[in-house]
Amino acid sequence: MRAMLRALALAWILAPLPALATQEGSWRDRYNRTVFTLNQDISDATRTVLDAIPESLHLPAAVQTGLMNLLQNTINEPLSALGHAVTGRYDLAGQQMRRVGINIVRGYGGVVDRATELGLHVPMIDIGLALCVRGVEAGPYVVLPVIGPRTTRDAAADVIVSNLVIYAMLVPIVGPLPSIGTFIIIEILDEFAALSMARSFDGGHAVEGDFETVREAYLERRARLCTEAASR
Repeated sequence: MRAMLRALALAWILAPLPALATQEGSWRDRYNRTVFTLNQDISDATRTVLDAIPESLHLPAAVQTGLMNLLQNTINEPLSALGHAVTGRYDLAGQQMRRVGINIVRGYGGVVDRATELGLHVPMIDIGLALCVRGVEAGPYVVLPVIGPRTTRDAAADVIVSNLVIYAMLVPIVGPLPSIGTFIIIEILDEFAALSMARSFDGGHAVEGDFETVREAYLERRARLCTEAASR
């Protein structure tokens, strides 16, 4: 557990939390731009590796969909239910957990989205948006290694809450003292879960472009989603 907390603390320290993070020329602005470039390089390298994999070795589309559904049902749906509870929408939180139960019982543990097939739809909300609805300020814009653009509020929700949920899910498998390898697995699961969650928001299409374009698009999108969530 101490290793997990140290890793989370390190990730938190790496994020430029104080104000003025978007001030041009500040060390925080230089940090964000440097990490943004690093993330682009990682993305390009990953894309190159994936493109080099023969088509015959790619997972079938049905398998990919099933895995994303599994992550959605075991991680994002419970997190969304918690988010609705934070905003005070206990009715939506209950419906969200009903979706989880249906998909676990009737959807082979969550691989198949039976709840949607039955017409049970619940708007997704992440913890960052839930805090926004409750009036928590977004805070400075930050770019986290690998994870990408966030506000400090969203970064705290992702790095702390999401990782702890995934860690709790893995405890029966890996035990209470995760290794560095386990922590890496947690981060990978967190990233795929975030992609799965993003599918519920505007199709989950990532914005590409220069630093300013990505920053403004992210901040506009989060503000809009917060307004929509508050109006429900």
